Amino acid sequence: MRELVSIIIPVFNALPYLEECLASAINQSYRQLEIIVIDDGSTDGGIRVVKKYADADSRIQVHSQNNHGLGYTRNRGIALSKGKYLFFLDADDIIPPHAIRSLVAAAERKNADYAVGQVLRFNERRMYVPVRHLEFNMYRKAEMTTLSERPELLQDSIACNKLWKRSLLVDHNLSFTEGKYYEDLALTMKAAVLSKKIQIVDEVVYHWRVREDEDNPSITQQQMKLDNTRHRLEVLAENRRWLLGSQNGKGIIEAHDLKSLLDVLRLHVTKFALIKQEEKQKWLELISAFLKSIPEATANKLPDKEKMMYTLLKEGKINDLYRFSEMLMNTEKIPTVYQEQNRFVLKGKYEEYDVTSYFKPIMIVENIEEQGKLWRLEGQLSIPKASHLPEGKFYVRDRAAKQEILLASLQLKQTAPSGIYPCEELHFIAVLDIVQLFNLDQETIYDFYFQLAAYPLSDSARIRVLPAALKVKKEVKKGNITLSLYRTQYGNLSLSFLKKGLKHSIKERAVTFFKKRE
Repeated sequence: MRELVSIIIPVFNALPYLEECLASAINQSYRQLEIIVIDDGSTDGGIRVVKKYADADSRIQVHSQNNHGLGYTRNRGIALSKGKYLFFLDADDIIPPHAIRSLVAAAERKNADYAVGQVLRFNERRMYVPVRHLEFNMYRKAEMTTLSERPELLQDSIACNKLWKRSLLVDHNLSFTEGKYYEDLALTMKAAVLSKKIQIVDEVVYHWRVREDEDNPSITQQQMKLDNTRHRLEVLAENRRWLLGSQNGKGIIEAHDLKSLLDVLRLHVTKFALIKQEEKQKWLELISAFLKSIPEATANKLPDKEKMMYTLLKEGKINDLYRFSEMLMNTEKIPTVYQEQNRFVLKGKYEEYDVTSYFKPIMIVENIEEQGKLWRLEGQLSIPKASHLPEGKFYVRDRAAKQEILLASLQLKQTAPSGIYPCEELHFIAVLDIVQLFNLDQETIYDFYFQLAAYPLSDSARIRVLPAALKVKKEVKKGNITLSLYRTQYGNLSLSFLKKGLKHSIKERAVTFFKKRE
C-alpha cells in the first residue's frame, strides 16, 4: 500500500491535548502520510507544540490563519491536500496505531469511495461506544455495502472515523458548511448517498474525547443559544429537501427522518430548561415547525424517553416538558422526581410520568484492599433522583455461561444527605470472599454489575473501576487457578479465572490505554 493519505488537523486552542493527538498521527503504522495542521487563530500558544513536531517530522505541514471556524479550516485542508485519501482528525482526539493502515487496506481492496470503522468515546475514567452506534448495531461486521442496503449508516454523521477518497468530495463539490454550527452534517450525508461502495471496517479507528466540562450546565447553556438550534434545524431541513430532490429511496429518507428526530430531541429538546427565557418562545416555534415537517409515523420508532419529549411538544404540555428537561439536565431547585415503592415518578403539571428506565445507577470502585483471603471494595454509588436508601443487587455475570452470582451485600452511607435528592450520592463498602463464592474448576471471566432491587424497569449497569484502584496487581492463587481482578479497556471491573501455564488475552484487556494518563 503506497497511496498517500492526507490527515487534516484543524487546531483551535487545544493545547492540553495537542501532543497526544499529533503523536497518534505520526506514530501510525501506515507511513505514507502528509499531516496538514492548520492553526485557526489559536491564542493558547499551541502553535509552538505543532512546530516542535513539524521540526522532527517532515510529513507535517504547518499553516496558520485568522480564526475562521472548523468548516472553513477543514475545507482549506482539502484544498491543500495531495493524497488519494483524506482523514479528518480533531485536535483533541486520537487515532489508534493501525487505524489508517486498516482503513486504506479496506478501501483499496474493492476501490471503495470511503471506508469507515468503529468509534470509542473516552475520558480519564473510561471508554464507551457512542449510544447511537450501539442502538443501530453499527460497524460490527466488515463488509462492502451501500446506503440503500444500510440506510442506518446515516445515524453516524461525524467526518472523523472515515477515510474519504478525495475524488469523491472534490468531484461532487462537497464541502463543510462555513460560519455555522454542525458543519459536517451536509457533507457526510451527501457523501454517503453518492458513494457507490462503502467499506465497513469492524475495528476501532477513532478515539473521540469527552471533554471533562462537556456536561457542565453552564457550558451547555452557552451551546444552547438560539442560533445553535436554528443551525441544526436548517441543515437537517436542507438535507431532507436534497434527499427528496435527488429521488432517493423511501428507506434512506425514512432513516434520515429518524436521525433528524433523534438529533433534535436528544441534543436540543433535552436541554430546553437551559434556553434563555427571552428566546424560549422563538425556540419552541422553530422546534414545533420542524417536527411538523417529519411524518408522525417516524416518531413510533423513537425510544421511550425521546417519544415522551416528542409527545409533550406535540400536545403543547410545555410546563411538563420544562420539568422533564430540568430532570434530565439536573438543574431542578426542588424535588420533582419521587421515589415510590417500585418506580421513580416525575410529577408534572398535567400528569405523572414513570421515569425509572431513564436513569442508570453508576458504581465506581475507587479502592481495593486485600484483607487476608478477602477483598474489600470501596467507592461511590450514584443513584439519580434517589430520596431514600435503596436496596440493590451487586452481582457478577459469567461471560460464557451467562449465569449470575450474587455477591456480598453493600454497606451504604449518604455523602450528601442535605441535597435535593439526599440519597443520590452514596459511599459503599463490599467485602468479598472470592474463593468461597466461585466455582474454581473452570476458566472463565466474570463481569461486575449493579441493579436496583424492586425497580423492574431499572437497567443493570457495569461497575467501573478507577486505574488507581488496580495499580497493584490483585490476584489470588488456588491450586492451578489464578483469580485476577482487572480493568477492561472500557474502564469496567472484571474477574478472570485462568489456569496456570496457558496463554490468554487478558493482557490486552488491562490498563494499557490508561497507563499514559495516570
